[in-house]
Amino acid sequence: MQLYRQLSQVGFLRTYSVKFLFVAFLGIHIPLIGIIIFITLNSGHSFTSWGIIAYTLALTLVATGITLVILNQLIKPILLAKEALHGYLINKELPSLPEQYTDEIGVLLRDIQTTVTSVDSLLQEKRDLVSMLSHDLRTPTITILDVVRLLKESPEEQESLPQYLEQIKNVGEKQLQLMDTVLTLLKNEQRMEAAIQKKTVVLAPMIRGTILQLHHLMTQKKLQIKQHVSATLKVNVDPSSFEQVLSNLMVNAVKFSHPGQTISIEAEEKENRLFLHFKDQGIGFAPDAREKIFDRFTQFRQLGTAGEATNGVGLYLCQKIMRQHGGALVAHSAGVGQGATFTIELSKN
Repeated sequence: MQLYRQLSQVGFLRTYSVKFLFVAFLGIHIPLIGIIIFITLNSGHSFTSWGIIAYTLALTLVATGITLVILNQLIKPILLAKEALHGYLINKELPSLPEQYTDEIGVLLRDIQTTVTSVDSLLQEKRDLVSMLSHDLRTPTITILDVVRLLKESPEEQESLPQYLEQIKNVGEKQLQLMDTVLTLLKNEQRMEAAIQKKTVVLAPMIRGTILQLHHLMTQKKLQIKQHVSATLKVNVDPSSFEQVLSNLMVNAVKFSHPGQTISIEAEEKENRLFLHFKDQGIGFAPDAREKIFDRFTQFRQLGTAGEATNGVGLYLCQKIMRQHGGALVAHSAGVGQGATFTIELSKN
């Protein structure tokens, strides 16, 4: 890699093909240059044909050897890429390939690093999903079977049949909710794989539409909404997926707010960036959980203040959508019981 690194610093050797051709060019012309120098230095001497042939062959062998050694060094990045792929396929070792080079090999190394890292992340998500399903689907089923077995083996428990039926009903509903959550996640991830279709839209009507959809829930909790978004503010987004983010953040704000509290929606412009804040005064979260709540199937799940269920994938999907938009979604809370703020960050262009 040292020779490749040094050649990459030469101005006219920016591409890998030029590096290769440059080394080959020098190797081909070493015998010619050597003969010219030899004849020039010995211009007063006569040379036999066999002498010139022997000298030319010697220079050719030397030039060939030097060229092969240099080319062998020049293909070290390719061998490094091969070893990285082999190491991951056999031992599942994540590579750490150099990503600072700009020629064809540099692009190849970066693409391999990105691809392997992405594949490893997907495999880890698959393992997490299987682990979660194996636990969360088995446990309710075992509970139902235990109740049925108890009723079958203990006739005296028949008096408590309504209570046990209610327990079975609750367990079944939770199991159905889990399956709906998994299907929702898979459906949304499949949809998000398609390229987003951005267009310029006015932000305020989108927010008003989201609020109207949740009007009945806010009425039940007697929540107040304060909206500070300019009527002329425009954003360049994919309307469908962006509305999904707005809806999810509003649902969470309503779900985790106590009756009579206030939810604020504020838009803030700084230079060429837009910051959209969703603030509530609800249950909040510990500061060290600000990253965990965005995990896929996060275990950091809480019931709403009225016992509303949560599936643990909404914020994960929202953050993924915002990254597709070239933006971000961040969370902040001063602590449990002190409310939370979720901020969408977007470029205005």
